[in-house]
Amino acid sequence: MESSEPFGLVLAGGLSTRMGTDKSLLDYRGKPQREYLFELLSGFCTRVFTSCRKGQDVPPALNPIVDSFAYPGPINGILSAFQVYPRNAWLIVAVDMPFVDDEALKSLLSHRDGSKLATCFLNARENFPEPLLTLWEPAAYQPLNRFVESGNISPRVFLETHDINTLLPPTEKILLNFNYPKDKESLS
Repeated sequence: MESSEPFGLVLAGGLSTRMGTDKSLLDYRGKPQREYLFELLSGFCTRVFTSCRKGQDVPPALNPIVDSFAYPGPINGILSAFQVYPRNAWLIVAVDMPFVDDEALKSLLSHRDGSKLATCFLNARENFPEPLLTLWEPAAYQPLNRFVESGNISPRVFLETHDINTLLPPTEKILLNFNYPKDKESLS
């Protein structure tokens, strides 16, 4: 069953080792990416939070949710958000996706299927569901917990092996993520 408007979550807790600098602070639109995404999600979600690791400097205005688990990767942020608000759906976006825009979020929300565990875009080029720009339903929380407890930490594998709703993105560019300094050159 679908809940009302989802909460938003900016996944910003990564170490950014490949980029060499905190990806959440990169400026693509005149402000740090974590702030841009926080504001973008605020237009669609009743509340927005920023997922972060312990010791990461995230201003209180960005409503930090500190990672609660020892799992590496984004699954920590997703589960930590569900741990705090288990009855809410979560519209999540990773900070390394600079092309996410209103159109992408509108598309996810308008195709939401509350009877599934998640609604996400299908990366047609790679033929896999994109877990880091996904609307996770409250019903996903317990299956995600069991999945991780069984030794799996990949949100993409979770989506590939569970009942989800997939759709094609408005443009493939929306699914691009920036992990290396050279990736930023594609903005020019």
